[in-house]
Amino acid sequence: MLIRCQFPVQERVAAGVSYRDMLGEFGFGGAAVVAILMFLQLDEAIAGHSNTWMILCAAMAIGLGVYTRSLGRPLMFVLILLMTPLATTEIGTDGWISGIMGKVVTFNAGWILVYTSVIMMVLRFYAGPIVHRLQPLPLLILSSILAIAGLVALSGASGPNLIFAAATLYALGKTFFWPTMLGIVSEQTPRGGALTLNSVSGIGMLAVGVLGFPYIGALQEKKAVSELASLEEAQNVPGLVVDGSVASEALQDKSIYYGSISYQSLEAEKVDALIADQSKEVKDAVAASQDGSGQKALANMAIFPLIMLITYVIMYFYFKGKGGYKPLELSAEA
Repeated sequence: MLIRCQFPVQERVAAGVSYRDMLGEFGFGGAAVVAILMFLQLDEAIAGHSNTWMILCAAMAIGLGVYTRSLGRPLMFVLILLMTPLATTEIGTDGWISGIMGKVVTFNAGWILVYTSVIMMVLRFYAGPIVHRLQPLPLLILSSILAIAGLVALSGASGPNLIFAAATLYALGKTFFWPTMLGIVSEQTPRGGALTLNSVSGIGMLAVGVLGFPYIGALQEKKAVSELASLEEAQNVPGLVVDGSVASEALQDKSIYYGSISYQSLEAEKVDALIADQSKEVKDAVAASQDGSGQKALANMAIFPLIMLITYVIMYFYFKGKGGYKPLELSAEA
């Protein structure tokens, strides 16, 4: 179907922007972020060759920096960094939500994901008029607020009606994140052409896998510990909760990102052993506490859209100080 098609010359090429200048928009800063994410992914997928992956990834970033003689556009670097919380808010939370909510609802929790996905699909068909009416940054600010509200509401919702109402807020919030960010990249870094658009999306997909998912898992396990520590029934179990904290014997030390973030999680077998002689009411209370801790951890995941909200507000006032947000014209730059 495509072999005989004639495609127009890319806007970047038509404007006379060189290949080196295109890479310069991304620069060493963007390449360094990609190199770090690639190293983390390769080291996880093919373990035992850390030094090799580190050398190869560092060489790639340094090589691009030397070739372009550019650190990259500062705004592009900010947008690249923002893709981690953005992708984690949208894809990371979706990846966990069925497992989290499946422990606290009586219906198939997969329907929550289906419901939010349908909302996203429908709204994205009408994204154009909405973006033009609100402008990109105000839309992203509003989306961040809705995503925060949705995650916090989901963390405490009970019953199908409240859960789907909270899921509606969350879906409305995350719908425009990804496409609007790509729009900003396209409008503010036109010299980057297809490279900047594709690289930003790729960075988001990589980041959610090597950074987002592990962090969400850590948040859930930390929440499970704090919920058990505050459970009245658990406080009366000998050796389980001591001075308001879960006993060290029932915990195991964990870390993510090569030990840069350490936390403790419950050791299920030891917890079960400590409550083995307790009444059914105590066992049920402990089980309910653990089943519900994942849902409550959704409120902690609101940190991702909160980071985005703060950054988008700063960007809004930055552009306002320059006369307002305006797309850059490639023909005028080249």
